Amino acid sequence: MQDKAVVVGGGICGLMAALLLKRNFKEVTLIEQSDEVGGLFRSVKDDLGAYYDMGSHIPNATGIEELDTLLFGAPSEQDKHWNVIKKLKSGNYFGGSWDLNSPFADSKKLGVAEYQQGCAELIQSTSPSSQNHIMPYCQDVLGETFTQHIIKPILEKLYGRHTDLSKLTMGAGLFGFTRILAFDAEVANVLKDLPVFDAKLGYQTEAHFIARQQKDASSTPDYYYPTSHCGIQAWVDYLKTKVVQAGVDIRCNCKISSLETRARKVEKVFIAGEPQALECDLLFWSAPPFIALNALGLPVVANRPELRTAIVFHLNLSKPLIDKQSHYLWVWDKYSDIFRLTLYPNLNPASEFNTLSAEILCRPEEVENYQLDAIMHELKEMQVVDPDATCLSHVKQVIHNTFPVPTEAFEQNNEKNYSTLASSVDNIIISGRSGGKQWRQADVLIAAYNELNQYLGAG
Repeated sequence: MQDKAVVVGGGICGLMAALLLKRNFKEVTLIEQSDEVGGLFRSVKDDLGAYYDMGSHIPNATGIEELDTLLFGAPSEQDKHWNVIKKLKSGNYFGGSWDLNSPFADSKKLGVAEYQQGCAELIQSTSPSSQNHIMPYCQDVLGETFTQHIIKPILEKLYGRHTDLSKLTMGAGLFGFTRILAFDAEVANVLKDLPVFDAKLGYQTEAHFIARQQKDASSTPDYYYPTSHCGIQAWVDYLKTKVVQAGVDIRCNCKISSLETRARKVEKVFIAGEPQALECDLLFWSAPPFIALNALGLPVVANRPELRTAIVFHLNLSKPLIDKQSHYLWVWDKYSDIFRLTLYPNLNPASEFNTLSAEILCRPEEVENYQLDAIMHELKEMQVVDPDATCLSHVKQVIHNTFPVPTEAFEQNNEKNYSTLASSVDNIIISGRSGGKQWRQADVLIAAYNELNQYLGAG
């Protein structure tokens, strides 16, 4: 057994790493700069005791038995703590109406002229695109008409109407809206047998989707949402308890001041305000790489992207939600600034409250433009909230410096900082979303799990 490991970053990935490392190291210390662990997988509570999540974070199984047991408990015990969701249900609001069967915008809701022109362009776009920027990519694969009438308004909603959309990379499409619905369902189903159309068309019926899964011998993972009234915070609390019981030393409200190296290995980790350094045989880094570079005294590529502010309206209503099947919903309509809704009673049937969260991305100076009364009116107009419902309690949560606007310069600078750090130190594992290699939570966890096992096996 090795001696001492240090984990920097107390999100889900950092908590998982601490648990795995404690099996191989005598001492493991987890350092988190905020006042509690969990990152964005946390919940907030309103005055009436209703809990809401900081975002639509619904974890799913990774397909690795050991990892899933570590994250969610033994399969025989999961029903006690989790609502196991076999099919995550999502719809979208576009063109003034809901489609609860698909998360993708339906081009048939456009005007007749735009729809016919768009279909003609789409059917002629049969070559794969080599574009690295999302607007020209969509113009290549969807055509100019659908790009202008569907994709452009969504990008403006997420990244700002002031943004130069031509500079956005493919990273701007992380929510998957570059697929659309077009043609009749049977025609689209036939076209999706061709890879070039499969990449840009969504299924319009569940039967077609299931048939494709059977043909490909594929399946969708199980999703998990806590049975606890505390929302996704219950997952953080569960993992934190396991980490503490394993003997990991968790230190919150701590910042790294410097890292001391010898022979290409980090040997000491200094925490601001603490005279005694932490000795280190392995450093698991689940925080932005530039912080480590500064602590090492290495060159850092200036990286000042525009960071969007997230406003999340958490609402507790006097009447049940109208939609009783969807777990979360996308709002792709250009006349609404809301982009996503989370419907908690559908995630946790044992919920005592009629609660939902509505998310908006904006500039910091635009926060006061969004007020409760206007959001309630909009949700009633969209027929999400009963027209006679009142808001019993709420939280307006403002999270600054959340989504970066993904320009080519931002991604290149991230890659340079990551590469500099990875090539400068041998006993470091750079992981998490801040590493810039994965975005979806399951992918982050799988990559970290594999890297840890590879490192420990080699050791």
